[in-house]
Amino acid sequence: MSSVDRAEMPTTAGGRGTGERDPRWSRRTGVRVAGALAVAAVTVSPVAGGVERAAAVAPVDTKVPRANCGPGSSPETGLQGQVPLADRKSGRSQRGYWCNLELVSRYQGQGQGTVGASYGKCQYLGTILPSAVTAKRSGVNVIDMSDPRKPKLTDSLVSPATLGGTWETLKVHEGRGLLAAVSVGLLSGGFFVSVYDVKTDCARPRLLNGIHGTKLTMPGLFPGHEAGWSPDGRTYWTTGTVGGTIAALDMTNPRKPQVIYNGTTGIANHGIGVSRDGNRLYVADLPAGIITYDASDVQRRKPHPRLRLISKTSWDDGLVTQHAIPFVDRGRPYLVAVDELGSGGVRILDVSNERRPVTVRQLKLEINRPQHRKARGADTERNGIFGYDAHYCSLDRLTDPTALACGWTQSGIRVFDIRDLKRPREIAYFNPPAQVGKRSRLVNSAHAFVPFGAHFSDIREDYPDKPPLYLGETDMTADWCMSPPRFDGGRLWVSCDDNGALLLRFTNNAYPLR
Repeated sequence: MSSVDRAEMPTTAGGRGTGERDPRWSRRTGVRVAGALAVAAVTVSPVAGGVERAAAVAPVDTKVPRANCGPGSSPETGLQGQVPLADRKSGRSQRGYWCNLELVSRYQGQGQGTVGASYGKCQYLGTILPSAVTAKRSGVNVIDMSDPRKPKLTDSLVSPATLGGTWETLKVHEGRGLLAAVSVGLLSGGFFVSVYDVKTDCARPRLLNGIHGTKLTMPGLFPGHEAGWSPDGRTYWTTGTVGGTIAALDMTNPRKPQVIYNGTTGIANHGIGVSRDGNRLYVADLPAGIITYDASDVQRRKPHPRLRLISKTSWDDGLVTQHAIPFVDRGRPYLVAVDELGSGGVRILDVSNERRPVTVRQLKLEINRPQHRKARGADTERNGIFGYDAHYCSLDRLTDPTALACGWTQSGIRVFDIRDLKRPREIAYFNPPAQVGKRSRLVNSAHAFVPFGAHFSDIREDYPDKPPLYLGETDMTADWCMSPPRFDGGRLWVSCDDNGALLLRFTNNAYPLR
């Protein structure tokens, strides 16, 4: 096995100079490549290695000015992004908070499992186990919002993948109108993939890879927790948190998905991003960071393809990186990298030198700042393992984007003006009403049925007299908004665990940006 040339890496520790480094999450251990794995007729290729982890060196600003809320808004009462403990106790959080972004339509149904998707006038609510199988409307629920006044459930997608818990694999390729998902199981699984045509009729998706017209699909080896499409829609990548598994499925003919690469990259993988030409794969790392691979073998459909390691970039003020979005601004390539835990927020990296990615800006809400760690712990202690952290983001376009929208878990949906990458500002937010007392009907909400009542990434240090995880029901005093919003002119299509499918509209000329 040949190895990639060793990259020349800076040695300065990442994050220093910002005054925000959290020593609890300092990680400097490199991830060694695991060996080959062979199953059935699929060749599992190892990743070429040899590159040491580097730091995303750059003392950058992290503060983002608050949105200027116009008429009709119901602003937050505390810090930027906060649902204060007082509001949770008084019931104020059950009314929600909004700023220059209002609710047009909602279909709550049974809630959703972590990450949903949307296409056209329709939304698709992700699933978790066991409710993916046991719920009254099992599988991925399809919501038609063509008439926002009367959103309706038009279908439930039932197949081995959708019944296996889609977790963070339910993704749409906009250009081809394809919806795909992998059966994740409880955390990291696989063996079934389902591909649906949503272009013909988004309200009645059609399973393309069913065997002889049935809902059954062929099993395979593509264990996943996360997934994502290449920009050309020919490749659907899956990644697993256990063992660093990664697979590429050829979707040229979506009726017959073919595994064309299967391998391991280390201890664990999270979400991905794929460059416009399909030749670069950006894998979110655990602990926080991004690993860049040359994926040209897969993109060109070479026999016995390999991923070649280009660089490993990490940072200290975050715990788990969720996913990456490659984009181009004024002809220069960048990444948006989102941290799921540890209050790392969102960072923008210049990847023009792909062996030395550099952070040029971070976006953190006020509640994410180190001095508010105790407030975070007190607010979210009994509301689940995910607190005030970013999870999934979207750009309004991938060339010269003007806006970034993120599902920021208990901080709701946040929207930023990024026309000047070094001077972002918040322009709108929508934090939906807390669904206290409605747990029994939200059987598919990951938030409603996660059995942990403590936000473990903050509680350990701030409350040493308490166990790392408080076992008990979540208090439902703020929703989990974890799905990627989709820009649609002056509207946003979003979904949250408890509130289900939401259609939002910008107000006060907050967006589009000109």
